Amino acid sequence: MQKCNTWVGLVVFIVLAAFGCTDSAAALADNLPKLRANVIGWYTRGAASEEAIRRYMRTLREDGSWPDVDYADATRGGWRTYSHVSRTLAMAQAYKQPGHPLAGDAQLRAAIIKALAHWTEKNYVNPNWWYPQIGVPMTVAPILVLMGDEVPSELSDATLQRVLSRSKMGMTGQNKVWLAGIAFLKGLLREDSGLMTQARETIFEELRITTAEGVQPDYSFHQHGPQLQWGNYGASFARDMIKWAGIFRGTDYALDRQQIAIVGRYLSEGLAWVLWHGRMDISACGRQIFRGCQASKGRGILRQLELMEGVDPGRADVYRAIRAANGPDATNAPTGHKHFWRSDITIHRRPTWYASVKMSSTRVIGAETCNSENMMGLHLGDGVTYFCRTGAEYEDLFPVWDWRRLPGTTCLQNAQSLVPNSKRCRGRSDFVGGVSDGVTAMEYIRGSLHARKAWFFVDDAVVCLGAGIKCDDPEAVLTSVNQCVLNGPVTISTGRRTRELSRGERSAGRLDWVHHDGIGYVFLEPQTATAGAATQSGNWRAIHRRELAATVERDVFNLWIDHGPQPQNARYAYAVLPDVTVEKTQSFSDAPRTTVLVQTSSLQAVASADGREVQAAFFERGRLAWGDGRAIEVEAPCLVMFEETAAPARLHVADPTHRRKALRVRVTGRYTGSAVTYNSRKRESEVTIDLPDAGLAGRTVTVELHR
Repeated sequence: MQKCNTWVGLVVFIVLAAFGCTDSAAALADNLPKLRANVIGWYTRGAASEEAIRRYMRTLREDGSWPDVDYADATRGGWRTYSHVSRTLAMAQAYKQPGHPLAGDAQLRAAIIKALAHWTEKNYVNPNWWYPQIGVPMTVAPILVLMGDEVPSELSDATLQRVLSRSKMGMTGQNKVWLAGIAFLKGLLREDSGLMTQARETIFEELRITTAEGVQPDYSFHQHGPQLQWGNYGASFARDMIKWAGIFRGTDYALDRQQIAIVGRYLSEGLAWVLWHGRMDISACGRQIFRGCQASKGRGILRQLELMEGVDPGRADVYRAIRAANGPDATNAPTGHKHFWRSDITIHRRPTWYASVKMSSTRVIGAETCNSENMMGLHLGDGVTYFCRTGAEYEDLFPVWDWRRLPGTTCLQNAQSLVPNSKRCRGRSDFVGGVSDGVTAMEYIRGSLHARKAWFFVDDAVVCLGAGIKCDDPEAVLTSVNQCVLNGPVTISTGRRTRELSRGERSAGRLDWVHHDGIGYVFLEPQTATAGAATQSGNWRAIHRRELAATVERDVFNLWIDHGPQPQNARYAYAVLPDVTVEKTQSFSDAPRTTVLVQTSSLQAVASADGREVQAAFFERGRLAWGDGRAIEVEAPCLVMFEETAAPARLHVADPTHRRKALRVRVTGRYTGSAVTYNSRKRESEVTIDLPDAGLAGRTVTVELHR
């Protein structure tokens, strides 16, 4: 029987509870000078320019405030008053950075103290708990450490008591790490070795593989429940762990090799997979969809990879290669296919293109809003499918997007609110998953709308199938093939007649294929579809309340399939061919290299042209037949990929429900292997596969079958 030992391969990365030091308080006391120097060294990296610092000094008013800071702002996200402490920290960093033109400058020192005194006296508080408990203390504590005895003792004491006292250790995930980090700096200021020891232990309690909030067994990251948070809390987690690894380096309390390995693998096997040409996949950004979010979050991860080279020099070449692959005109790496079973997201990477599918299930929350962010993101976990070549295909398109036509989704075109919450964004089916390296599928249920959707990653194309689409509501149901930045001509073929769309035109009808911006879209069966190349308008404030309400216009490419109102058993079938010419799109349409074997609500499957590779989404138990008497039969709903492209044959399976302990699969032909039995009467081999459980449930299992 094919065995899967739970957590094998991950155990070596679990954090040890002990730190290998019998008297940690005494050791920290012995290491205080080194720790203080490391903190100062860390926070003075990349100080602001002389020009920026002089501008802060020049505009600072006599009472220690700045005229362009809104001190009455009460915005819960993107609090404008917070820029006061950010500027003060920037000045302190420049003051202490060796070699900075203003290092040790007396006027700069006076400005820092004046600005710090203003904040401490006024004690500004935002209604969002995060700012007074984490955001402000996390910025103010380093100011006190950097300035040391140069801050008058009465001001330092007052700041500790009035500002930093609101921050206390507790909570979970990245919030816990932030709070413990603040506690460590408070301990350093007070030379309280006991507090420093407790804070250090608390920080690294979160440096573990877990099924609670934090780094997951597949190297995705959860916060706010079972919700993917790579670009928000997960990015901060990576940054903080690297920061504390640097601060503790060279002391008795440096991270051990196992702890460093977790950080390194989280970067290389998690975050690196959602970077493309230096930008972060929108599906990884979480609720923080704002102007420039993909590029800014991408830069942040690339910076962490650079810093990780110093923390983990033994794998510096790995981190360096990932950074290089995100440079201009680079061939991207890593390449491959990975389904992150803990977070319901699939990533497919080729040297010249990228695709992702983000879903939600009864196990995983697909989206959230918080602090008036992501106010239109209800459908972001509903099978959103992005295709990228340059990485700029969707950049800053959010204010003009039609959020009921997100790429890849099948959506009811009603007028209900698009504001997400955990109840509305947790899927209603547990059949959501993927097989690496092939099929991804989900049963989609929202209100009365039901659809069974599958994505098949084959050769240089993605075949997208949907079936059993039904809805009782009176509005139309659409499946969006893509909605991206218009870049160049849109070529369409109808009845084998080819033409380019005019700017501002939409064309609806029985389309054969469409080509735009180096990507071809081929309809595999007659389909009523609409292609458009038109200007769309909107505003940033509709999705993020702190943004401007000014109207934004962008030229947008749209392609969608119209299932009409109240569809019953509707379906779609199309292939997306990234990185192809118009001519190659036409060629694929004339002779598809992939065959759709079955497309029903219970089974969707495709095969390569030679029939030696088959992918199937069994939404129900069943049998798939193809070619000259070939067949696969499964006893329960599952996802299957069968390859006979080389010896031995390989059978890849996954349980998208995460509930089964084992699965029996029958394949025509005589095979041998672990837990394989041959039935000579039926001329088929039965394979019994043990499936992973606990944190590994849903992961792909591969079995080799020998002739």
